[in-house]
Formats: sequence, structure tokens, C-alpha cells
Amino acid sequence: MYMTPDIKICGIKNIEEIKIINKYPVSYVGFIFADSKRKVTEDKVIELSKHIREDIKVVGVFVNENVEYVNRLVHSCRLDIVQLHGNESNEYCKNICCKVWKSIAVSDESSIRIIDYYKDVDGILLDTYHNGKSGGTGKAFSWELVKKISKSNQIVLAGGLTPDNIVKAINIVKPQIIDVNSGVETNFNKNENKIRQLFIRLQEYRRKNE
Repeated sequence: MYMTPDIKICGIKNIEEIKIINKYPVSYVGFIFADSKRKVTEDKVIELSKHIREDIKVVGVFVNENVEYVNRLVHSCRLDIVQLHGNESNEYCKNICCKVWKSIAVSDESSIRIIDYYKDVDGILLDTYHNGKSGGTGKAFSWELVKKISKSNQIVLAGGLTPDNIVKAINIVKPQIIDVNSGVETNFNKNENKIRQLFIRLQEYRRKNE
């Protein structure tokens, strides 16, 4: 039986956002170490992590970084999971010293075949393909392309997810984890009302499907 997905909120930048997240049943928070409007430093994450609720797992987002650098931040920032959005190989993923989620940019059915290459990762993150960008587009892709994948893979669904479309996404893809970022923001800051609405929709979904 399909269970309601866990929620990851990505692109955390400050203590105010962590205080909001700590109030809700969030399972994962994501810090972006790659070039992004939401990029954070190692020192910033070390400080912010002290304030995260103990049961929330911490994810670090990287793009084509040196393995040694990533592993150093796994230890210094106490990352539970590394999320990779570049051209990292399966061998690269095997050398990371914690769990790994590999992002696949979905454009058409050929994108899905790439998943088979990553046999040693702990999760596949499905995001929207955008030429020249490594995720973070804030746009959804055609969920119909990936509606059967979660039966054989741990799927983290990303890309343009909001309180308004989350139930539709869940019904089609049935991911184990939902990854939201800009969809719960206003002017690049996490918006508590949008996060609250996200969990209200999840509760409604759960009640209807119990």
C-alpha cells in the first residue's frame, strides 16, 4: 500500500526559515552548496544545523564538486545525504561517504533510461530539464513520464511543486519523497503560510486514502 510521501524543504538560508520548518512534520531540509540564489557556506550550515529539529535529516546539494570536498562537508556539516545535480558518475556516487540521491533532469522518455546507470545510489531525484541549469527551475515536468518508476526505485520528486499541485503529483508519480523549494517561497524566502497549506493538502490526501 502506498504511503504519503515524506517532505523535503530545500534551499534553506537562515535561522528564520529553520524556525518555521521546525513547526511542521518535515523529514528533510536541503542546503545548497552549488551556485544558486540560495547558496550557503560551510560555516553557515554548521551554525544553522545546531537549530534543526533532531529528527530532521540534513541534505547537502552539490554540482560536479571534488569528491574529497564533498566528503569533508559531509563530516563538518553533519550531512545525512548528499544530493548530486551534475554529471557525476555511478563510481563517483559510490565514493561519497554517506547516502546519495542522484538527480535526473527529465525531458522525455530517454531521460528515464539514465536511471538504470545509477545502481549504487540510495535515491533518484527527478527534476525538470532546463538547458544550462542543474535543477532549481521552479517548473514541473510531465509526471506521466515517470508514473511507474517509484515501484522499483526510491523516488524524490522535485520541480515546480506547490501546495496547489502536490496532490496531483502524488497521485500520478507516487514518490517516496517530495522536494519543495520555490513553491513554498515568497520573494526567495520560505513562506510559513505556503508550508502550512502544503501540509493541509497532505493531511487531506491521507484522510481520503487511508
